[in-house]
Amino acid sequence: MRDFINTIKPVLFLLIIPSIIIFGVIFITQKPVYTNAKTSNSSIGLDKTNFDFGTISQKSGLVDAFYGVTNTGRGDIILKELYTSCGCTKAQLLYADGSVSGLYSMKGQANPQDFYVGRSIKPGETVKIKATFDPNAHGSQGVGYIKRNIMLDTNLKDNSLIQVSFEAEVTK
Repeated sequence: MRDFINTIKPVLFLLIIPSIIIFGVIFITQKPVYTNAKTSNSSIGLDKTNFDFGTISQKSGLVDAFYGVTNTGRGDIILKELYTSCGCTKAQLLYADGSVSGLYSMKGQANPQDFYVGRSIKPGETVKIKATFDPNAHGSQGVGYIKRNIMLDTNLKDNSLIQVSFEAEVTK
C-alpha cells in the first residue's frame, strides 16, 4: 500500500492539483450568468445623453456628471454591465432606494465579473449614472479636447446598450 501511495504522489502533483487550479481560474474568470435576463420589451428614458464640462484644469481634481435613466415601460429592465471608455473615468449607479453600486471602469483593466451589475429597474423607477472624470489621469499628454463614454448593458430588446458621454477641454 505504501508503494502505491508513493507512486501516485507525482500524479497528484502533476495532474490533479494543476487541474483543480485551472478549473478554479476558469470558474473565477467566467462571465457572470444574468438571472432572469430574458429580453425585455420595456423602454427607457434618459434625462440627457451628453454633458459638457466646458474648460477644466488638470489641477481641478475629479469632476462628476450625472445621467438619469428611467424605466418608462411596463416590465423590469435588468442592468447587466456598466463600463467606461477610458481608465480616467469611473462610473457608479445611484439607485432609487438610496443604495450605491461599486465603481466601474474600462474593460480590459479588470476581470469580466468586475463589470457585472445584476440589478433591475422597476417600471417608473429612475437610477442615476454617476460618471467621475480625473482630468489629470493622463498627465501632460492629457490636455485638449476629450470625450468619454459610459456604457450600461441591459436586457432591452431594442437598443440594449445605453450609452451616455461627456466632453471637456482640459487645460494644464
